[in-house]
Amino acid sequence: MEALTGQSRPVDRFIGVDAASRDESADLLRAHLPADATIVSTTAHGFGHSVAAGLAAGPEPTGAPEAEWIWLIHDDSAPATDALEKLLDAVEASPSVTIAGCKQLDADRPRHLLDVGLSMSRAGERLTMIEAEELDQGQHDRRSDTFAVNSAGLLIRRDVWSALGGFDRALPGVGDDLDLCWRNRLAGHRVVVVPQARMYHVSDAVKQLTGPFAARRSQVYLRLKHAPLPLVPFIALFAVLGGLGRFLSGLVTKDPGHGVGQLGASLLAVLRPVRLIASRRSAARTRKQRRSAVASLMTRRRDVREHHRHLLAGHELESAPGEPNAASEASNPSGDDRDDFAELVTASRTSAAVSALVAVLVTAGLSLVGLRHLIGAQALTEGSMLPLSARLGDIWDNATDWWQATGSGMPGAPDPFDYVLTLIGAAGGAAPNVAVTVFVLAAMPLSALFAWLALSAVTGSRGIRLFGAVAYALAPTLQVALGSGRLGAVVVHVLAPLVALGVIRSIGGARRRGLVTLDDDDARSARRPGVAGTMSWTAAAGAGLAFALVVAAAPALLLPTILAIAVVGVAAGRRAKSLWWIPVPALAMVAGLAVSAFTNLRVLLADPGVPQAFHAAPSWQQLLGFPVNLDTSVPPAGLAALPEGVPWLVVAAVLVALPALAFTVVGALGPDRAGWTARGALAAVVLLLVGSVGSQLIATSIDSGRAVTPFTGPFVSGIVLALLLAAAVGAGRLRFGEAPGLRAQAREGRAARTWAGIAAAFAAVSVLIAGAGFLAGGAGYGAEPQLTATTPRSLPATAADRGRSASESRTLVVTQGEGGVVQTSLASGAGSTLDSVSAVAEADGYFGPVLQAERKQDDDATTVLRGTVASIVSGQAIDPRADLSALGVDYVVLTNVDSSGDYVASQIDVVPGLASVGRTDAGWLWRVDPVQAGGSEESGDFTARVRVVGSNLQTEHLVASDRARVLNQDVPAGSEGRRVVLAERAATGWSATYDGRPLRATTLGWAQAFELPAEAGRLNIQYSNPWAMPVLAVQGLVLLIALLLVLPVRARRRAALVQPRWRTSDHVSDEPDAEPDDDAEADEHLAADAEPAVPASTTKEQR
Repeated sequence: MEALTGQSRPVDRFIGVDAASRDESADLLRAHLPADATIVSTTAHGFGHSVAAGLAAGPEPTGAPEAEWIWLIHDDSAPATDALEKLLDAVEASPSVTIAGCKQLDADRPRHLLDVGLSMSRAGERLTMIEAEELDQGQHDRRSDTFAVNSAGLLIRRDVWSALGGFDRALPGVGDDLDLCWRNRLAGHRVVVVPQARMYHVSDAVKQLTGPFAARRSQVYLRLKHAPLPLVPFIALFAVLGGLGRFLSGLVTKDPGHGVGQLGASLLAVLRPVRLIASRRSAARTRKQRRSAVASLMTRRRDVREHHRHLLAGHELESAPGEPNAASEASNPSGDDRDDFAELVTASRTSAAVSALVAVLVTAGLSLVGLRHLIGAQALTEGSMLPLSARLGDIWDNATDWWQATGSGMPGAPDPFDYVLTLIGAAGGAAPNVAVTVFVLAAMPLSALFAWLALSAVTGSRGIRLFGAVAYALAPTLQVALGSGRLGAVVVHVLAPLVALGVIRSIGGARRRGLVTLDDDDARSARRPGVAGTMSWTAAAGAGLAFALVVAAAPALLLPTILAIAVVGVAAGRRAKSLWWIPVPALAMVAGLAVSAFTNLRVLLADPGVPQAFHAAPSWQQLLGFPVNLDTSVPPAGLAALPEGVPWLVVAAVLVALPALAFTVVGALGPDRAGWTARGALAAVVLLLVGSVGSQLIATSIDSGRAVTPFTGPFVSGIVLALLLAAAVGAGRLRFGEAPGLRAQAREGRAARTWAGIAAAFAAVSVLIAGAGFLAGGAGYGAEPQLTATTPRSLPATAADRGRSASESRTLVVTQGEGGVVQTSLASGAGSTLDSVSAVAEADGYFGPVLQAERKQDDDATTVLRGTVASIVSGQAIDPRADLSALGVDYVVLTNVDSSGDYVASQIDVVPGLASVGRTDAGWLWRVDPVQAGGSEESGDFTARVRVVGSNLQTEHLVASDRARVLNQDVPAGSEGRRVVLAERAATGWSATYDGRPLRATTLGWAQAFELPAEAGRLNIQYSNPWAMPVLAVQGLVLLIALLLVLPVRARRRAALVQPRWRTSDHVSDEPDAEPDDDAEADEHLAADAEPAVPASTTKEQR
């Protein structure tokens, strides 16, 4: 105010505008401006709106319109005492000049230049052409004519202002001065900068109020507004493509917020056609020059690139490590170097590596000894395990096919776990089953390695990390998962530490390497992404990918884990910006199942693999790492010599739980960042335990008549890991003083170290017991070990070859169970595989409310199957070939043959139409003989998955197919009224064409069919689901974004390239990179607090 009232050329009239301020701005204006000043209060609609409101409320012009001038002043700028005099001297000397601007200097550092006039690239980018930290040495004092000048201190003739309509309301932020000067030039007037007129601006405040979002929006909008009409559509298209490119660049440089802002700004500028049309018309009314008249004042592309390089070099030099300016705001996500997950302490890297190596070698040895019966296995089976498909392409087809081939087929989303199996199988190349075997054998050492890495984020003690890694690898939950063949639970146990590590590092919660303290803020310049409060986008992206695989392996973990992440995010505050990305890949992973969940919510909770009923452990046992209920009176495995009748498990629990609880409490009570990590881990324990208990209320499938609920093992794995992390924090405090205020006490307090040593001894005993039990081979922990070696082919070779042929016929598998119970299934290809198991199909056995499940009645296809099997095993003289043909069955296999099985085999031998092939390694085998038209049997193919049936229901022709799809198969002429029938349940989504003409869909009983003309033709049959492509596209897009975020590319500072050095007006956002989600009013770059812009007018005639 003093700078305005103390001008060497006094201002004639003052107009102060208070733009909906929330402080005492209006009172300040009244107190410091002359008594005759006009004070106006208006709504916050941008600087241009404030100026227009002030002029409308001020006195009418008294002299000639061309003799009155308006001087615009921002609320955070102050002119030099002779600024107005210098400006008026310039415009008086050149009547063609209608806009004059000031040299902009930093108010806090008066020798630092901000801009001396403004320029623009041909792409519409606002440029100052001032180097970073450039000092004012008079080097730009000869500048005169320029493309535009800054609106802070802009002097404009009032009649020109009125003719041009002032600032464009569609450009209320960065770029309004560029637009005004551009239109002034095209109207035939000049724009000059007067370097002798100095304006001091608060640079830090400016940089906080503007950002690249507003700059990009302004850039695109200006190009659209001033371009020739025929070029507008192309400019809009390239603007969107450019925004997309900037979005991808932001992902690669670990700044997705900036990338989203750039894409949003481009779209926002393009998707305002009404405002654009009005602005173009307004500009056309005042344009008197050709558009090319201003081309010479625009900066050449080569000069723009050179300027950007200089700015970037200056910014990197300014932010070099060790310099005072190197410490950036902790709440802003940072890019990561290549070793983001490396956690070896610099001062003793070899020792740390040795502790990790010891953990891996110890657990690898235990795994090889305890699972020695699996070494060299071609495939694995039993429990929940089945072999994988022999070809990797078949696994991928199952992962993306929305028609589930289980049994007689049914529509449904593919299992996301098939993506995990594809990754595991890809590691084995041409032998996916061998890769699964290797993964199972390596599960313990991998768990130890990843747990060691996770523990490294919270403690620097090599002993604690070594012990914690081994304890996690030997946790009973992993042993139960391995023994029962629950591959999904094994995957969760292996990957859970990586999720935890990513969560900790994404919010900057990891300890600093090489330092003892966890919360030392005195060395901000040495901060690395993921530590000391500096967020890490690479860690968040890595955790998101790991969490997606975890959720695919155990979908029931999705909700409680997201809640745990939300709790951590709320506690972390602004440091949680990157944390919110972690659930996104997991949500995309289960997007397909979410579609199927509209009809049956249970599919979102079903475990992958063969359904297997179990007795869940009570809560206290789960806290100790046991997922399955076990007898507490039985001595721990490996210690059978202990007398019975004593609750040894309870005794062991007390010995282990009390020291662990003490460590956990010590860790959670700390006030520093590590204490917050421990408390977050305890919150995760509570949520996972609640999720585990709650999941047992929901039946997802059926196992031999028993309801199957989500397996508690994945929940228990998370609980064990979270407790280990919290205990590691506490153990580090007691043993090493890894906390502010505890270092001296830890060094001098022998008692603390003594208790820590005793607790560690008890914990070590528990680990030894777990290891001994695993080596003893009887550590079932309530679940008998079932996993065994097998061959990749579960069917006899003859049946498997037929299933893999073009006919794709099925095999009816009959299993003689305990108590004479007969189980049956339809096997396709070489037999049932793990990747063909469908959660949708398994959950289809129940219907009704989630917590009140009711058994579903068999549909027609299942009824036919059960009736056929009943007639076959009972030895009835009923020919089953009509039903077997409809089911697409060419062979019958009887497995688990024992003495009672021999009797069943003898019963099947007398069934008409079944020819005994003999006993094979997979059981007894029978071939279904085809029937001639006359009724006599003949050798040859009996049926296929797709066949042509005449009006007499006799098979006329077998059609080659691939997963029941038919592609360009020639069909010979046949009888009238024939149909092409699929051995699949009838469902919408099936379509067929014959010589390019669509066929009418129909059914044959329960099977899908199409009416087929009698003449010969070419047949095509397809199945499609409207959700398939959108879900796959979303998953692919999210995966691409995650991979770009996790790529080890050094983040490039965007401020030097995109963020303008100076703003032209005030901005509504508090953030330097406002997002495009403001409403129409807030989008006008308004000041939410105050807009005391002070337009002042002076009359040239009175000078």
